[in-house]
Amino acid sequence: MKQTTKAIVLGLRKHSDKMSVLSVYSQAEGRLSLQVYGAMGKHKVRAAYQPLSIVEITYDVNPTRPIQTLSTIDAVYLPEQIYADIRRQTVALFVTELVTLTLTHPMYDSRMYEFLDDFVHELNGISAPENMHILFMLRLAELLGIGTPETIEKEGILSTPLSRTARQQLLRQLCDYYLTHLESFRLPKSLDVLVEVFD
Repeated sequence: MKQTTKAIVLGLRKHSDKMSVLSVYSQAEGRLSLQVYGAMGKHKVRAAYQPLSIVEITYDVNPTRPIQTLSTIDAVYLPEQIYADIRRQTVALFVTELVTLTLTHPMYDSRMYEFLDDFVHELNGISAPENMHILFMLRLAELLGIGTPETIEKEGILSTPLSRTARQQLLRQLCDYYLTHLESFRLPKSLDVLVEVFD
């Protein structure tokens, strides 16, 4: 049986000479890992595998396997401003890692998919993305049902420029909050890169 759904790309990693593993958050099933054959060599569709690309995928469904096999992938929305800007790229890598760490199981969640879809468009279009990772962590925490720190004023994070010190303080506070409220959470590896880029 085949399934077709929209999905947001979280990452693609090489598994062997012939096979890669594509991680996505899908509209139909939430988090999915898919076997992809020959993806690294397909130049014409390489952009579709970039983090936060919005794609339509068709895959073979086999309930006995933890990883399904990708049949086709087509770009629905390619956020080209993200690919072209190191600041947006850095936020995208941090966000995709955060999603990977917090949304670990296949589960239909239309609100979560819509939130991620909206965020891709917002990050691609905003002129100053420096606070977007903080805004994302605040919104994601609420959708995960863990609320947000009462000491953080959510309103105005995008409209009010944050100093380097204030931004780093908020980021540390939010990371500590996630560590406290999510048992399996660990600090993203991309955190140091994020801090360095926006230093």
